[in-house]
Amino acid sequence: MASQPRHPPPPAAGGVSQPPTPSIPRVPVEHTTFDENHLPSVLHDPDPMTPEAERQARRRTCRFIEEAGQRSLRLPRVAVATATVFFHRFYAKHAFQEHDRFEVAMACLLLAGKTEESPKKLDLVLRECWKLRRRAQEQQQRKLSQGGESPSMAGSSPSALTSPPVGENKQIDPKSEEYARLKERVLLLERVILHTIGFELSIDHPYKFLVDCVQNLNSKKLLEAPTSFGNASGRGAQNTQMVQSLAQNAMNFANDSMHTSLCLQFTAKEIALACVYLSGKYAGINPAGGKSWLDLLEGITVEDLVSISVQILELVQPRKGMDSENSFRAIRKDLDEMSMGCAPDSKRQKI
Repeated sequence: MASQPRHPPPPAAGGVSQPPTPSIPRVPVEHTTFDENHLPSVLHDPDPMTPEAERQARRRTCRFIEEAGQRSLRLPRVAVATATVFFHRFYAKHAFQEHDRFEVAMACLLLAGKTEESPKKLDLVLRECWKLRRRAQEQQQRKLSQGGESPSMAGSSPSALTSPPVGENKQIDPKSEEYARLKERVLLLERVILHTIGFELSIDHPYKFLVDCVQNLNSKKLLEAPTSFGNASGRGAQNTQMVQSLAQNAMNFANDSMHTSLCLQFTAKEIALACVYLSGKYAGINPAGGKSWLDLLEGITVEDLVSISVQILELVQPRKGMDSENSFRAIRKDLDEMSMGCAPDSKRQKI
């Protein structure tokens, strides 16, 4: 049965039309595999995005979620990660062209805070996220005024274009029509997100799995500390330094993985194992007894380890600079050797 057409609200004062209030759609049929060439934003008609533009929109908005969640709202790391997974799952079923990605991010943060028992008041979420977005708009306009190129704003609603001039208001007026419309849209988007993810609120993250993996490898004495840890006084101190370095780097890679669509492609445990591998190679930690990392990491295939690692490296390598170039080059070489003879699989697991 054909869906009813959506009618935009009447123009506001001044003749500027406002973005339509989102409605709760029927969730599309579940896909069995992940393929970025068939994501809604890429297939959207009449203005499809390229897969690269879709990836960039995800990454930019994930940075927004991380900044707003950790620094502005002071949510626990796990709540920010849950908000990010909600965001990825939402845009696996909806197009960036249909919903303002920053408003979706606000709704994801609001819902994740409740899910992870760290609820934040709606007014606080709206105010802090609005300030952060306004600050980003100021930076964008400064770049434009200096002759720079504007970053892609795919997924932004017309409200981003009809906001007051930069610098005019540093705080959104809670009594304004703009605030009332934003509040209404975010509350409704929270419901749309719940319908989209099928009310599945229990999210597994890589953090627990990677800590368990590091502790297991250490307890079985399956790792050898590199010579760079030789300054630690005594074998016990050297081993402690190695374990801390392995766990911390793996945590950092896991945080970076949240900015990609990996949570749509692989299980949290598989991502965790790949992060431990990347951490070990990055820190120069080797398996003991001449074994390989694949011998130590049970529960992940060569193809999946390579795919996860490559996607994380594509994100982090440009940011790390020349100091880490040799480490990344060695990791790439190791991945190439592992993948020799393994046909790449372009279609992934269930969304």
